[in-house]
Amino acid sequence: ADEVHMIYTTASDQGKAGEKSRYIQQMAVELGREMEEEVIFIPIDQKSPEAITIQKDQEVLSLLDKYLIDEHGQSKTSFSPSALSVFLDCKLKFYLQYLANIQEKEEVSEEIDAAVFGNLAHLSMEILYQDFAKRKGRSVLEKGDFAELHKAWIFPAIEKAIRKFYHLEEEADTKLNGQMAIARDVLQKYLQQILKIDEESAPFKLISLEQEKKYKAALKINTVSGEELVSLKGIIDRVDEHNGSVRLIDYKSGQDNKTFPDIPSLFNRENKSRNKAAMQTMFYGLIYQATVPENMLPLKPAIFNLREMFGDDFNPYLQEKLPRKVGVEVNDYRQYEEEYRAGLKELMEDIYNPESPFDQTEDLKKCEYCPYKEICGR
Repeated sequence: ADEVHMIYTTASDQGKAGEKSRYIQQMAVELGREMEEEVIFIPIDQKSPEAITIQKDQEVLSLLDKYLIDEHGQSKTSFSPSALSVFLDCKLKFYLQYLANIQEKEEVSEEIDAAVFGNLAHLSMEILYQDFAKRKGRSVLEKGDFAELHKAWIFPAIEKAIRKFYHLEEEADTKLNGQMAIARDVLQKYLQQILKIDEESAPFKLISLEQEKKYKAALKINTVSGEELVSLKGIIDRVDEHNGSVRLIDYKSGQDNKTFPDIPSLFNRENKSRNKAAMQTMFYGLIYQATVPENMLPLKPAIFNLREMFGDDFNPYLQEKLPRKVGVEVNDYRQYEEEYRAGLKELMEDIYNPESPFDQTEDLKKCEYCPYKEICGR
């Protein structure tokens, strides 16, 4: 009799069990013979992937021209704090994302992940205060304004934000699915808490909310082809004037630490606990002062961590703090500006330095969630 070979995989992926199907088991019974089982291995090549290094030849350097400001004061694009953070995490990742324009795979998801939730929280707050200013014809929020905001305006702001975010503005009677209804309830708790914190610190005057104003700056750096001006820009979630200071507020959905030992640590890629949020909110100080050069008020970076706001002693301000020492609150970015600019300049000059290639990070922890890890084989 002819030989019969039946093959099945032992890999249990895509929801399959990794064992013989009922079909194979039935065939074996019906054939009524002894079956010999044999396991076939596919040898896996365990060679480590080659390191990837992009040298900055003329072609690669020319990709960086888009950030340079021309004689008309224009640039094609600008460095954002997140682009600089990516460069500090991994030079190759910066090259892939911002210069080679390899976009990460867009996962279309019904799930509401942390990033989407954070965006909805931002947008809801922006709408809440923007609509308030329109209704009242003023930008100052007094303590007495909050009772009405709490009671009547949180829910409509969230509804409006969800519709705007998912482009549902026209569809008047779209019913939100179960998960969105849960998210809406959680958003409501967050907004109530932000309002509670704001009420305690009122009065304050809104200067700008996220979408209203783009803040920009130019930074002079040295490159092989002489002095250049690079363009920097950022979107500040909220700028307000409070107790004689201008607060530069960033809403964060994570648990970002607000302490940093000193300014150079913010630009040190070897520093495992480099404070990205502090680097970012200091960046806001630089671009705010550059956009509003007449500003004479202290600039106070602040981080509203959505997860931390429910604590009793919530403090949104940055602190310069060495381990086991008492911290000093950052009351004015301008006291740090010289040192911050120097760190930023050094970072930029590294980006434009032809001798310093776009190579992979040594810290493999950074690769765990990197969208480009398949390219690197890490």
